[in-house]
Amino acid sequence: GKVLVFLDSHCEVNEMWLQPLLTPIREDRQTVVCPVIDIISADTLTYSSSPVVRGGFNWGLHFKWDLVPLSELEGPEGATAPIKSPTMAGGLFAMDREYFNELGQYDSGMDIWGGENLEISFRIWMCGGRLLIIPCSRVGHIFRKRRPYGSPGGQDTMAHNSLRLAHVW
Repeated sequence: GKVLVFLDSHCEVNEMWLQPLLTPIREDRQTVVCPVIDIISADTLTYSSSPVVRGGFNWGLHFKWDLVPLSELEGPEGATAPIKSPTMAGGLFAMDREYFNELGQYDSGMDIWGGENLEISFRIWMCGGRLLIIPCSRVGHIFRKRRPYGSPGGQDTMAHNSLRLAHVW
């Protein structure tokens, strides 16, 4: 298809989740969009709404969630307006296929998991794109309490990937 949609395997989509993601991409092919990621309990599979947050990061280049200030939710479109986000979680997003290829896809130097979301987020912003959270699109995600797997060699892939991110950018 013209648009690639990435979803972790441990997600549950809601009705009408896709259409709000496609509109900003149709308007600007260099737009990458993410749904609001709701929480599914890993223990009970209970679904609960997440507050409207956007991606951020700390000085250690670890992803974190930041609340969106109420002032940004009070514009003409209210709480339905797309929200600019510096970074994304990485496992739930949509983007134009050609734009993904032009950006170089995922960095093949990243190891297994961790940091690839920040790297591609930085690349989107620094290469003329924009990254948006779309409040009208909600997808549930099981947030695990711990990482379910290790690396084959036992190395710290998060540290490796964070160092690569800092080196590349």
